[in-house]
Amino acid sequence: MFTFMKNWLKKGSGSEGLAADREITEESVLPADQAQLAQVREAEPSAEPTDFPQQQTAQEQMAAAATEAAEPAEEQSGGEQTAGEQAAGGPAVETAVETPLSLHPEWEQQLDSSQKYALMFMASELPPMASDSISLAGIRIYPHEQGVEVTAFIRNGSSRPIRLNQMNLLLLFDENRLFARQRFDLSAVGEIPPRHARPWSFLFLRENFLITDVLLSRWKLAFELAEKKLVLPQQLELEESWIKALSDEQKQSLIELARRLPPLRQGEVNLQPVQLSRGADGSLRALLLFRNGSTRSLSFEKLPLVLLDAQGEKAAEGLFELAGGLTVRKETSKPWLFIFPRQNLCKEAPDFSRWKVIIPGKA
Repeated sequence: MFTFMKNWLKKGSGSEGLAADREITEESVLPADQAQLAQVREAEPSAEPTDFPQQQTAQEQMAAAATEAAEPAEEQSGGEQTAGEQAAGGPAVETAVETPLSLHPEWEQQLDSSQKYALMFMASELPPMASDSISLAGIRIYPHEQGVEVTAFIRNGSSRPIRLNQMNLLLLFDENRLFARQRFDLSAVGEIPPRHARPWSFLFLRENFLITDVLLSRWKLAFELAEKKLVLPQQLELEESWIKALSDEQKQSLIELARRLPPLRQGEVNLQPVQLSRGADGSLRALLLFRNGSTRSLSFEKLPLVLLDAQGEKAAEGLFELAGGLTVRKETSKPWLFIFPRQNLCKEAPDFSRWKVIIPGKA
């Protein structure tokens, strides 16, 4: 018998106990077509944001890359509107659907009739959902010896059965603040019938907690790809474009950095190195974190930067024109990727065992 089944059976006995313990939270909704592709997109090793500043003769090359990266996003947006059209062969019709209970065979065997009735009642209380989407509706959260366990309904609003694979899930609280992020193998959930809701439990291990000693008020279980904004520790903000564009490794690097960063001091403004990699064209790609501890927002349209290696010697430099501008709100931090083209490299064999990026004249 699965661990989550043991915990479920321990937590409630009979329909009264389960029904009284319920707490349906805000749902995390993802278009069904994106959910099926979520694990494929995350597995791509080259998935990096490319709609970032370019300069000099690299402009055409980087603009082409940005256009290429933007096209899938447009296709995803279109997918939300035409998913019904693809499934039914006709124009998409946005309808709200109900999702009655569907139990995993193991749950079906282990739950008694009163427990099944309680779950059936809870599923019936879920609000109608958009067709051709899937969602997570949290039921309850409780401590576990290894971390925190969350029980939720996985809802299938599409007209066809779905089977999920590996996906990143988030445990959020208090206006999209990130408490934990963990990858789950959702194939164990099995096949969810069309327009049904299946209860499942998720164990977030303590090692994946970003912060401790907080009250998990207004909590939410979410698909990572469905979120419009995330707030990491030390007020590090990730917007939707970054959530979708950053590779899994880059997201984890930001999370690890946010864990160990000291709190922003009043008036503190600095650049924090996150990750440095070399592109296939010989360019250097520096992921930086802008930390703004001042009482006003900072905006940049052009930014001169110098990349220094472990010896403090100049490895690359450039003047970056920031298309659309870069704004870092007061008392927050924001990541940005800067690409130093090959022709802007200044040193033959730099040592990047340590590195940093400075603004000339403000080192």
